[in-house]
Amino acid sequence: MENYKKTIVIFGCTGTVGLPILQLLIKDTCIVRGVLRNPQREHPISLENTINLSYVSADLSIVKEVEDACKFADTIFLLTATHPKQEEYETNVINAAKKYGVKRIVKLSAPDIEPVSLVEVSNWHRKIEGKLEDSGIEFCCLRPQAFMQNWERNTFTIRRFGKIYGAMENAPRNYVDARDVAEIAVKLLLQNTPLELNYISISGPEAITNYDMAERLTRVTNTNIEYLNISSNELFRTLKNRAKLPEWLANHIVELDELAIKMPEPTEDSTEKLLNKKPRLMNAYLQESKELFKRKPIWKL
Repeated sequence: MENYKKTIVIFGCTGTVGLPILQLLIKDTCIVRGVLRNPQREHPISLENTINLSYVSADLSIVKEVEDACKFADTIFLLTATHPKQEEYETNVINAAKKYGVKRIVKLSAPDIEPVSLVEVSNWHRKIEGKLEDSGIEFCCLRPQAFMQNWERNTFTIRRFGKIYGAMENAPRNYVDARDVAEIAVKLLLQNTPLELNYISISGPEAITNYDMAERLTRVTNTNIEYLNISSNELFRTLKNRAKLPEWLANHIVELDELAIKMPEPTEDSTEKLLNKKPRLMNAYLQESKELFKRKPIWKL
């Protein structure tokens, strides 16, 4: 059918990658369905001025709700929040897609590391990728390096104390803008020809140390920001006891810092070949996001 409009279902439509995917897809002629975890969740994009966007809600642990979200879909973007039940949730989506004849799944995965045991969350993703391979559905898993936007999780200690805490020593980490990853995902979701690859590794233009990031944040905010390297055990205790993160998440953050030391990060960009344009830069991201990182006075007069 020459004028057929694909229906594309977006799991994770409120997130760092999912939201820019929505923003891009509604400019196309496809039909877009965002999946919300909570029916009370505010719509990430208003329905007022769009004619091809709708939302449904689904508890990802309830198979019927997941199946209802996948009905009459051609293609699915699969992204659920990092969580110990991520394998269960994403397997539910894959099974529902298979049941209702979904033709293609594009999944946001994790970087390819060996051995996978170095990062527990990466092991979850490898298991989910195995489910995709066994499903018979055409698929592509995107394996991006760290998102530039992940720095927004550090805003509390930066704004309050002018400090960045980590256990990466002087190891560089590669960063890619989540919006570049979203553009790659959209290309694959809309592509009318068969997918050439099942796995795509995505790296950004620079690998940057935390010391370098502190200097860049100091410059862009015009306030003094310092990186303090601490031991892995101290970082874990700080995240768990002071930041009140769940144990699995504190452990994940520590594992990522240790990984940067153990395994060299990519130093070259891969997005240009995938998008046929230059990548977004960390300095540009920091410039547009500088208000998020500006120091706040501890005392109010």
